[in-house]
Amino acid sequence: MLDAVINMLKLYADALNAIASVEEVSGRRADELLRELLAPQNLAKLSQRLPPDVFGEFMSALLRLATLASVQNPLALSPSEKRRLASELSEIVKSIEKAVEKLKAMKQ
Repeated sequence: MLDAVINMLKLYADALNAIASVEEVSGRRADELLRELLAPQNLAKLSQRLPPDVFGEFMSALLRLATLASVQNPLALSPSEKRRLASELSEIVKSIEKAVEKLKAMKQ
């Protein structure tokens, strides 16, 4: 049991470090960046720059991410809710990776 707790704490530390890195590079909090990314004027710009299939994939992932971001304290969720949240987040990551790969393929 203690090994599981140690692994959880390591992952939590890694996540906090990743968030801190993004915030240091951008000079802004992660929640502010997400709100800016979802601002209507920025989404309109993206829709004009990206191919429809890439934009659709990206938008779907962002909207799902925004929904998950509304969870105030994930540690307070039941184990089944945590697993559902983790599964949904994994699917969102796959969608974003798919959109990024499409963009990379277009640039080549």
